[in-house]
Amino acid sequence: MEWYILKSVTILATLLLFHKLLLEKEDMHTFKRFYLLVAVIASIGIPLITITTYIDPTSQNIDPALLQSSKKTSVAENQSFMDYLPFVLWTIYALGVIFFSIKFIRNLRKLLLKVRKNPKVKKKGFLRILLQEEIDPHTFLNYIFLNKQKYEQKQIPKEVIIHEEAHANQKHSLDIIFVEFLQIIFWINPLIYFLKDFIKLNHEFLADREVLKKGIQKAEYQTTLLSFSSGDLHSDFVNPINYSSIKKRFTVMKTQTSKSTILVKSLLILPLISILFFSFINKEKVENDLNSTTLILEVDRIGQLLMHENKITIEELNKHIKENSFTSYHVEVVENSSPAILKDLIQLMAENKLKGSVATCTTNNKDQEKATPDMISEHNRLVKHYNSIPEEDFKMTQEHANRIMYIRSLMTATQRKKAEKIRFEILPPPPPAPVTPPTPPAPPSFEKLLADGAIFYYQEKTIEPQKARKLVEDQKKVNVHITYNNQEKPIVKLTDKEN
Repeated sequence: MEWYILKSVTILATLLLFHKLLLEKEDMHTFKRFYLLVAVIASIGIPLITITTYIDPTSQNIDPALLQSSKKTSVAENQSFMDYLPFVLWTIYALGVIFFSIKFIRNLRKLLLKVRKNPKVKKKGFLRILLQEEIDPHTFLNYIFLNKQKYEQKQIPKEVIIHEEAHANQKHSLDIIFVEFLQIIFWINPLIYFLKDFIKLNHEFLADREVLKKGIQKAEYQTTLLSFSSGDLHSDFVNPINYSSIKKRFTVMKTQTSKSTILVKSLLILPLISILFFSFINKEKVENDLNSTTLILEVDRIGQLLMHENKITIEELNKHIKENSFTSYHVEVVENSSPAILKDLIQLMAENKLKGSVATCTTNNKDQEKATPDMISEHNRLVKHYNSIPEEDFKMTQEHANRIMYIRSLMTATQRKKAEKIRFEILPPPPPAPVTPPTPPAPPSFEKLLADGAIFYYQEKTIEPQKARKLVEDQKKVNVHITYNNQEKPIVKLTDKEN
């Protein structure tokens, strides 16, 4: 809020200074009237404009401990002040709005009461309100307020009536009402009061010009102005003959501005407005969502391919991939869905050279309406952590990668849009390790073979168990084959190993 006020005040100050130095004394009053109105609109509107620039994100390595320490210190020191400051400021602002609203309504009510309670004379489409009190002639909308006694005795000069009719005919009161209304809302901008004075003075220039156009002599008119400029009237809405502005009005009456001067000074406003515009608009840099380069797909329980919850064919998907700049993909497959579409999908991704991952989720997970707040908090914490790691040092655990993608699969479109943006590539999980074949059972011991009544053969001949033991233990160059006959007696055949 404070930045908006500062920008608004600076813009209005610059435009009013330009008016004061280069325009005020020039005979270009109609142009100045609209310039002043545009000036206040520009000072209000320009600081509200925001131009957004989209940039590629950059990774920053920030020490989380340092950041948290800094934040905690600031909060601890300013906690109570920051809690109450907004309330205090808004209370002061609201009181100002109430004060100026009451003032606006009171002044308007006074004028309307004068119109209702006093006699009126309609001439040339304007109502002349005849008042008992001694007042300077003044105008509000189509009402011209005059002293009744002087009016009936024809003591009010013709040029004064022409002057007030010019105010009414050119609707000068609408400008004043507009500025008074802005003053209610932007009363904290001190330059609003200077603006109102500039507008009222320019109205006098416009009315003076109309009087002189009617053939009234300049010297005679100036004498009349001096006699009718008591400055006793106190109202924000009307255009009285004001003594304080007489000197400036006399000076401007003598001024004749050439067309070339008007053109040059008018053209100077264009670069001035351009400089103010580009200096005081809000410039916002938004990092591109790199996650938009990841194609998110889903295969439902009946084997349909979905993108953004809408059904899409392989052909349509292929066209969509070629029209966009996807670099990776992620597919959520509902448990027990048809595998046919998945085979075509993986082949399509390979043809388009996209890396990605496929995750299987249960029906219960897919039926969940959205990720829980705790899940989103966990997702954002993990993503922020990995976003802060420089690319050359980047390393992610597969557990975290799976967790991030799982939570994202539960998010609604709105939740994904608001979630922390992923600025790194999530690689698919590695293929499972090959299954190790079971270890064959250990052969029975020699003693057990003897206990079972084993029969030993070597070179197709029966041998004694002791010789068989010696061949196995001493030479260790024989193969041992054990079989069992119908009586379950082991048959042990010893054969020489091939060299």
